Amino acid sequence: MVLIGVLMLVIAASCVVSLVSARGNMLRLSNEIAPAFDANSRVLQAMTNAETGLRGYAASHDPSLLGPYRGAHRDAVQALGELDAHLPDDSRYARMAASEREAVEAWWRFARESKQAIDAGKRAEVVRGTTLFDRVRETNGALHDRLAQERADARDHAQRAIVRDGILVGVVTALAILVALSSGFRLAHSLSRPLTALREVVSRQRTGDPSARADDTRGALDVRALAADFNDLSAQNEALQRTQARALTMHQLSLDVERTVRASGDVQSALNVLCRMLGEGMVVDRVMVNTIDEDQQVELGAQWHDVDLDPLPDIPEPLLPEVGSLAEELWQSSSRLVLRDFLAPEVQAQERARIFHEETGARSLMLVPIGLADRVIGVIFVLTIDDRRHWTRAEANAVQQSAAFVAQVIVETQHAEHQAEHVARLEQLDRQKTDFLSTVSHELRTPLTSISGYLELLLDGDAGELSSAQQRMLGVIDRNTTRLRGLIDDLLLLNRIESGRLGSEIRALSLCDLLEDSAEELRPVARAARVELDVDHGPESAVVLGDRVHLQRAVVNILSNAIKFTPAGGSVTVRCTVDEEARRALVVCRDTGIGIPAADIGQLFTRFYRASNAAEKAIQGTGLGLVIVRQIVEDHHGELRLSSVEGQGTTVEVDLPLAPTSGLSGQPREFAGGESRGPRESP
Repeated sequence: MVLIGVLMLVIAASCVVSLVSARGNMLRLSNEIAPAFDANSRVLQAMTNAETGLRGYAASHDPSLLGPYRGAHRDAVQALGELDAHLPDDSRYARMAASEREAVEAWWRFARESKQAIDAGKRAEVVRGTTLFDRVRETNGALHDRLAQERADARDHAQRAIVRDGILVGVVTALAILVALSSGFRLAHSLSRPLTALREVVSRQRTGDPSARADDTRGALDVRALAADFNDLSAQNEALQRTQARALTMHQLSLDVERTVRASGDVQSALNVLCRMLGEGMVVDRVMVNTIDEDQQVELGAQWHDVDLDPLPDIPEPLLPEVGSLAEELWQSSSRLVLRDFLAPEVQAQERARIFHEETGARSLMLVPIGLADRVIGVIFVLTIDDRRHWTRAEANAVQQSAAFVAQVIVETQHAEHQAEHVARLEQLDRQKTDFLSTVSHELRTPLTSISGYLELLLDGDAGELSSAQQRMLGVIDRNTTRLRGLIDDLLLLNRIESGRLGSEIRALSLCDLLEDSAEELRPVARAARVELDVDHGPESAVVLGDRVHLQRAVVNILSNAIKFTPAGGSVTVRCTVDEEARRALVVCRDTGIGIPAADIGQLFTRFYRASNAAEKAIQGTGLGLVIVRQIVEDHHGELRLSSVEGQGTTVEVDLPLAPTSGLSGQPREFAGGESRGPRESP
């Protein structure tokens, strides 16, 4: 009997020590590793929200996209504090946590600098931000992996302990049975059978039955205590597994909601999808979503409910002011409202809660605001009707993340609507501008014609003989009248080109003839300016499809500009070449004129813009010539290129497609494509 007592003490001591060790291991898992793991995950979530908001703000300069950014620093700091509080007392964890904190603080310093730069109209350093955020992910992931490994090791240790205990109990029990055979059936019944049953329970758990429990009502006192401790350990492990499985389910639900909501075509569809997915995924009785305008009036509404329930109206009128103010408070504090039981006395004592219960029949509630920048734009209600609900943090996070996804859809929809409205306004302004230019130009021609007529009469002496001073004055008037008529003609032509009313006709044209005619027209001007004009007409195969009047106007504008900006003694050279393989013709005009400052080249194709050196030298011009030339060239499916060096000269290239080698005739026809022109210059 003494030996049996000793063996029983050994059995009890071994099992108790092992179970205490396993229980301590599980308590460490529950009180340190699991909270630290959750806190580390919240750090990454907060940093991801901040980085998403900052990237959106940097890309669009829209402050409303900073919604995820605001409050993220507080969440990250709070999560880091919880992480430090729950981390095991281990130097490795301390170093990893310190590295993560340094990475987070470095990114936030960058974020504040970037936000200040963006606010000032500067560009953020995207590469640096990506590098810093990758460092955050790296340190967070390292700690995440370490905690996950620690958690897995703890579970394996507990499982091995259970197996070891079972084996130990079995071996020692076998020895006790051998020694105690002579002690009678009663002793065997009180020890062997309960231990065998406990071993069977351990085996069932090892083979995948976490619900198996030991019988702690029979057997010796130590055996019953062992069974009770085992049952407690099993219950804690099963609860932890359920919590983790639920958290994983909610995380997957939030990812599915994000993907589906983003794919919705409009806000109403997004709200409908959100209600259905939250209701089915969280297994609740009712989900309601409403958007609210700035006057706290309901704009859109959607809901999902169990098949046995009737739909409810939007936010009840008595509750709308209360819900709006409550949602504002929650949004400003980055929190949510969670009520487990409306029938609890402390909840019923609140007037707002009592009214909501009467209007909706809810037993428990989760209320999450949908926010945009500094105001609430909607509310999500998740309800159960018959039973009270213990809302988990994972469920609350899933709903809160879903609210952020819906807010992004609303922002994107509003942005698209505003952009469409802005484009419509710009198009209307462009039409008004075109009509104005057309009207003004036509109205200017009438008095100008009268002025020109009377001027011609005066110059011809019909009103009497003129003195030399009067003739000089009238000559000035005549030159400026001609300049004004040219400006009006340019405006009318440009207006007709942009409005599609030019009425161009195309036929096969020889660039040789076109260049010869243009050169003959401008040779007197070149001689008067003492500028040498050298024209190489190119091969006879230089034939293009185009409107002769318009193309010649473009060539004349290019040549006259080259002559006008070339000082006496300079030269203007025109060359035409053909690339048969590419089926292109190239006309190049080079001059040795004053050139164009590098700072002015980018603005040359802007209406009325003149190079600074031309303005300084008081060389006459309207700033419309190159605009018209480029529009004509692009209307002929060509390309206009310009390069210049101040003080050395300017080169202008006109690149046009050759006419097809077959099917040509001299008959005119309309441009194919009608309105299909190249890009227009902004006025």
